[in-house]
Amino acid sequence: MAAQSEFNYESVADFFTNRDVFITGGTGFVGKVLLEKLLRSCPDIGRIFVLMRSKRGKSIEARVDDLVSSHLFDRLRKENGAALGKLVPVFGDITQPRLGMYTEDIVRLSGVSVAFHLAASVRFDDPLQDAIKTNICSTYELFEILKSTATGLRAVVHVSTAYSNPENRYVEEKLYPPKYDWRTLVQAVDRYEPQTLDALMQKLSHNSPNTYTYTKGLAEQVCNDYRSEIPLAIVRPSVVLFTIQEPLVGWVDNFNGPTGMLVSAGLGITRTAYLPPKNRINIIPVDVVAKTIILAAWKRGTIDQQISPIALPVYNSAVTYEQSLEYKEMLDRGKEYLYEIPFSRTLWVPGGAPTDWVILYYLKLIFTMILPAFLLDLIIKALGQKPFLMKLQSKIHGSEIALRYFVRNEWEFETKQTNNLVDILDAKDRKTFGWYLPRSLTGTYLEHAYIPIRRYLMKDSDETIPYAKRKLARMILVDRIIQLIVCGLMVVGICRTTYAGSL
Repeated sequence: MAAQSEFNYESVADFFTNRDVFITGGTGFVGKVLLEKLLRSCPDIGRIFVLMRSKRGKSIEARVDDLVSSHLFDRLRKENGAALGKLVPVFGDITQPRLGMYTEDIVRLSGVSVAFHLAASVRFDDPLQDAIKTNICSTYELFEILKSTATGLRAVVHVSTAYSNPENRYVEEKLYPPKYDWRTLVQAVDRYEPQTLDALMQKLSHNSPNTYTYTKGLAEQVCNDYRSEIPLAIVRPSVVLFTIQEPLVGWVDNFNGPTGMLVSAGLGITRTAYLPPKNRINIIPVDVVAKTIILAAWKRGTIDQQISPIALPVYNSAVTYEQSLEYKEMLDRGKEYLYEIPFSRTLWVPGGAPTDWVILYYLKLIFTMILPAFLLDLIIKALGQKPFLMKLQSKIHGSEIALRYFVRNEWEFETKQTNNLVDILDAKDRKTFGWYLPRSLTGTYLEHAYIPIRRYLMKDSDETIPYAKRKLARMILVDRIIQLIVCGLMVVGICRTTYAGSL
């Protein structure tokens, strides 16, 4: 704590006391956990304005009600339910000029002290025009609004991605040179047809693997250009997965990335993947990311303001290479848990394994995934139901192709500045906003997530576990009988061929 003597220490909760906050992307996976943590651990925080648009016929007020009804907010409701009244929905659309906000709502942001920009498109296959609007233009529009409106601004945290410069296999906590001028791209959005921009993608991006990483990297350059006008910090999460501790263990609300892979394998749908089994994936728990974002804002608005007013700190929210997960080990452990506590809607016995042999991969893909899905769809159709398995397999294969660049490569991330965020906290703040990550996330972190995934993501109540176990046992028996029959037929075929050849 010697470093604290160099500045006037203000606790995290005190920093947010009576301060209004503005958040984009508050309805996303990380955004929800960030909102919950702010409301629970900073009880005297001011209003939290959450940018959102109407969706599926629901008003923004109804969407806020849906958001806080999640199990994620159960602990907050029990400890301080009144805090939920501090959430103020604000209509907007990040793809529009001025974020699609009404003038009166922009005026309401005049008292905002802290802003978090989480909203972005995380689709890897978005057309370049859409990715520019959601990831670059939204950042620029937000900064322009805050610069002209929020005169008492203390900190703005831009949430990027650890893969914003994926050509670097060792990623330092610094800005990298831009691949293109972001202002030129913003101007090009309205000048050129989407097809023209897509055709120019490879040349413009210096062969970036997709529009997501390319535009997120350029959004960091927007931050760099505004660093002297607003107090900025950048947080780069790696692959964000379920909570490790707060407010409940193992919470997740989407099928993205490894979660979708594990669930699909658990249902018996996915039985192979084209990837190096020994490669590692850098996973970071979502509650750790939320704490990092909060501490980045706190440090930017307190310590950095005193020491370096135009600083632009960059924080890689990631784990060490040793803590990262090996794909094969992750999937093998996952299958173990899925055998112990299977899903009630399992379609077949979880099995299979990833492979780095392209021919073996396609053989497995055809004979263990596509062909069974086709045959089952025929049966489903014959029973008068709507077939769905081939469509699902096509979607899974499309996702696998989109992720191929990332699973076939590995990265290491510098985290000195991120770790320092915890080191400079006093004992009380460290207990509330610090974190501990085990040496390996393959163990209890994965194990503790399966029941919450089953409950909250798959909507599978605990009462169905005995039924699911009986169902899986029957499937295992049938699967072994089929294997014996197939092996028997192969033996008979070989014997007949050998016998016929000897005549």
